[in-house]
Amino acid sequence: MAEHKLGQADTLLQEGQMRRFDLEDKPVLLARVNGQYYATSDKCTHYGGPLHEGALRGYTVMCPWHHACFNVRSGERVEPPALNDLPHYPLRIDNGSVIVTLPHDNETNPQGKADPAVKETIVIVGGGAAGNAAAETLRREKFAGKIIMLSAVADLPIDRPNLSKDYLDGHAKPEWMPLRSEKWYAERDIELRLNTRVTGIDFTAHTVSTAQGDSLHYGKLLLATGAVARQLRNTPGADLSGIYTLRSLADADAIIQAVQQGKRGVVIGSSFIGLEVTAALAGGRGASISVVAPETVPFEHTLGEEIGRMFQREHEANGVQFHLGDGVTGFTGVNRAVAKVQLKSGKTLDADFVVVGIGVVPATDFLNASSLNVDEKDHSVRVNSHLQSSQPDVFAAGDIARWGEGGGTRIEHWRLAEQHGIIAAYNMLGSGDDMDAHVPFFWTTQWHITLNYVGHAAQWDEIIYRGSPEAKKFIAFYVKEGQLLAAAGCGHDQELDALEFILQAKLPLSVGQMRDSDFSLVEYAAK
Repeated sequence: MAEHKLGQADTLLQEGQMRRFDLEDKPVLLARVNGQYYATSDKCTHYGGPLHEGALRGYTVMCPWHHACFNVRSGERVEPPALNDLPHYPLRIDNGSVIVTLPHDNETNPQGKADPAVKETIVIVGGGAAGNAAAETLRREKFAGKIIMLSAVADLPIDRPNLSKDYLDGHAKPEWMPLRSEKWYAERDIELRLNTRVTGIDFTAHTVSTAQGDSLHYGKLLLATGAVARQLRNTPGADLSGIYTLRSLADADAIIQAVQQGKRGVVIGSSFIGLEVTAALAGGRGASISVVAPETVPFEHTLGEEIGRMFQREHEANGVQFHLGDGVTGFTGVNRAVAKVQLKSGKTLDADFVVVGIGVVPATDFLNASSLNVDEKDHSVRVNSHLQSSQPDVFAAGDIARWGEGGGTRIEHWRLAEQHGIIAAYNMLGSGDDMDAHVPFFWTTQWHITLNYVGHAAQWDEIIYRGSPEAKKFIAFYVKEGQLLAAAGCGHDQELDALEFILQAKLPLSVGQMRDSDFSLVEYAAK
């Protein structure tokens, strides 16, 4: 153990301040909250973001990269996408000096095991973000019953956002992709069954049936099956080889293999998946990509025209060709492999491969014959703000969950799916958590532009800008009836952290304050 004297407590930091210190080649975050000093690692346990560059509200520090949150008093992870806690370092004040001791004094990996004496079983259907987060949270919260997680795919739960970003462009290695190892689940008595498809549920008997013929009894059940990619099944030639979607590690590997054999690609859809795939394959794999989409501007209905044009310009500057306001009428092939894409405009595009990114639908076909309350349009599962379905012992999370009044809300974001898993786990245990206490967040990286987005705005009256999308440095406030619904930004990571805190705490923010670049969002959120 080694002690490090950092300075005088009365002057080292002001109230609510954070600062990084490098001690024994380790980045240490020092924070002062309510007159007390606390020391943790400065390195976010998600992707290693520098926490001192984020925002601090009360005892919660938020990473500026992907908005993982931690309690500075203990290092405990309080919001995903980070999985592990921060290392926490003992600290004391001695003769007015702040002294930090290394190494850390906590277990950063979530712990917990089953107790054979506890007979309750929780079954989780789905091995994605929500299912994994729920299983981890149950063990974090000392649930000692049996946990069975059923996943329809062959792979361990993976870091899916990386599929269309660093993995597809060649920067992320295959061994980086699993969220946890097989050993990790086994050590915590989480029974992970891969290649296991659920075929039906008997809500009266509390049983889940699988394609393998098993019948599993549950006390509580979490449905977290995610979504399946939309296809162009009714389009002539759609059954040719060389036409792909991207949802799994196997999908990504197939696309990588295709681009190694031929560089001419057509991406159908200007969605986040579509344009992230475009940037990854063109930038990382040297592919020549054409994008076909019915919109006149990418992301116009999600982010607004100015931001959409910013992304389009960046793609075009890197050689991507856009065919907007257009669509696909058919595919033609050579030796049963796609070779050309025919467009409504009459144009024909040469293609060695095609990636279809036109959205997803909830993966709920196994519920078609059930009595569960599902949405009439997309068959998502209707839940309350605790993610509890019409069956009291059944919860739903992630891409299949629709919550809220009226038509409800369904959001397809990775970090929100993880939040769902955590919320559902707490509520299955009777601890109580609510969607209203959490704010959605997503990020997209295309070429050298990373955009962060907090909140949710399906519609807005106006977008208020600080800065300019053309300059790739801005904050966009999405406002309806004078109220802030969401915000997006590039180059303002700390302010986007602050805006999530503001939305979470429901702090009033006037239109004038949004417009005023001198009004500090970070200071306001910290109050």
